[in-house]
Amino acid sequence: MSEVLEQQNKVIISLLARRTLGVEHIDKIVRSHKKKGRPDDFVKAYNALDGLTSITEIAKIVGITRQGMSSVLQTWEEEGIVYKVDKAGTYAGLLKLPAKV
Repeated sequence: MSEVLEQQNKVIISLLARRTLGVEHIDKIVRSHKKKGRPDDFVKAYNALDGLTSITEIAKIVGITRQGMSSVLQTWEEEGIVYKVDKAGTYAGLLKLPAKV
């Protein structure tokens, strides 16, 4: 039952994000203002934010340090496009971004 509820919550969060922020707005935030890494790799990293994957693993997707990815995630949290899932520092994105918007 909790798996069904968790999946329903993910769907609701995704729908609300699409409706209020928009995919294009989230994509713009994810792809912009990065000193290192390719924009497409940041999209892959954003899409990997499932609440279970560590910051270190996400950083490897982009090819930056854990500290660099932590800084990016903090910015994304301030922008309201990710949220912290637990005290260990795992994050979840609001929705899955397409490869190209």
